[in-house]
Amino acid sequence: MAIHRNLDLRIEALNSSMSELEAAKSHGMYNPVLSLNGTGGVVATTGDPFFTSRSGTATLAITQSLPIGGSIAISTQSGYTNADVEGTISSSTVWQSTAGLTLTLPLLKNAGMETTQLNITLASNALQDSIERFRFVTSDAVLSVVTTYNHLYVLREILAVRQSALTSAQKLLEEVNKKAASAPSRGMETANAEYAIVQRRKDMVDASRNVKDQEASLRYLIGLEQETPIITIDSPSRTEPRETEDQALKDAVTSRIDLKQLQLALKTSELQERVARRQTLPDLSLTASGGFTGTGGNFSDSYRQLADRPGDYWSGGLQFTMPLGNTVAENDYLKSRIRTEQVKSQIRALTWKIHNDVKADLRALISSRLQVQMADRALQLAEKRTEEYRKNNIAGTATIQDVINAENDLTYAHSAQLDALETFSNTVAKLWRDEGVLLDRLNIRIDTSSPAKVTEGAK
Repeated sequence: MAIHRNLDLRIEALNSSMSELEAAKSHGMYNPVLSLNGTGGVVATTGDPFFTSRSGTATLAITQSLPIGGSIAISTQSGYTNADVEGTISSSTVWQSTAGLTLTLPLLKNAGMETTQLNITLASNALQDSIERFRFVTSDAVLSVVTTYNHLYVLREILAVRQSALTSAQKLLEEVNKKAASAPSRGMETANAEYAIVQRRKDMVDASRNVKDQEASLRYLIGLEQETPIITIDSPSRTEPRETEDQALKDAVTSRIDLKQLQLALKTSELQERVARRQTLPDLSLTASGGFTGTGGNFSDSYRQLADRPGDYWSGGLQFTMPLGNTVAENDYLKSRIRTEQVKSQIRALTWKIHNDVKADLRALISSRLQVQMADRALQLAEKRTEEYRKNNIAGTATIQDVINAENDLTYAHSAQLDALETFSNTVAKLWRDEGVLLDRLNIRIDTSSPAKVTEGAK
């Protein structure tokens, strides 16, 4: 329910959806571009005779970016030139049409697939990071559900124990009231029983409030808007983790999601460093074009000749540009190198922290396991002790206060045993979370290809 309905997970899933759209958008750089332009003009030359020239040109082109940098364009152009001489009837119009290819290719700066596809790679890495982030938030949400559910179970059991203690105190009072009014200890026993009832009723009210507060927390985690009681069925797990310390450390280094995110950040930073290094180079570009031409007295004749008896043209050249003082590019490169070193240090620091966390969890596991064993034993002894005091009270060798004290100790033993079991279960869950295997250990499989669909229940 938490995975499908939790609002925080829904928010994170929508971040993944936006990253997916950004990744798709980045590939738009390879969308062909259609361009159409036209120009026209008149040139009048003074003198004798007076000369006037009119011209017009239209160009249609489709340009495609190349993965290695630069672009290639296929284009066709058609234009005319008309010349008039004043005082004569001579007028000539010539149409010329062309069809060809133009190639622009960077050779130093901005060359290569890494540079050209930088935004695509960054968007892809950002998408992968958002998916890992979704898994990380999901793992934390699952851990929160486990610990919150365990605590609710414990609080409900404590409420039941305190209800039982209150009922027992009321029965003790009834038994005291059945005694003869002249019994020398009846007044004291009545006072002790009534005091125990008041105290246990107060404890029960506090326990009931704690249950309601914990229910509200769990309802938020699992996205349950109705304020219905949540009846806990499963007790905190006593499942023992199967990992040795070496296996736990190995799993943590290979499975921790936040470490995967940093390793992905390192790949991104190293890519940006390489691209920034290339940006410090001079700009040398190759430009080449070629194609066929046709001329005629009108538009259709020029294209007819282009198809039947075309002429040809070609051109090529190099353009070199070098900034005198490359301050911006050089400092960007140095900054990217520092960033790479910073991420490497973060990976080392996190790896160290992961080892410390896992070892601390294993130490806590040993302690909590012993606490459960001792709490189980203490509860057995408290139950036996209480039963003996009740028998002795009936026999007249133990007072009501003795029974009340024994029951108080039993209530404490119940609470301590539940707390120890809760701590053990939570410690195991935390160990698995710190190893990065919590979802796998709980048999939770998430379709990370579409996180938004996974969390649609939170709409």
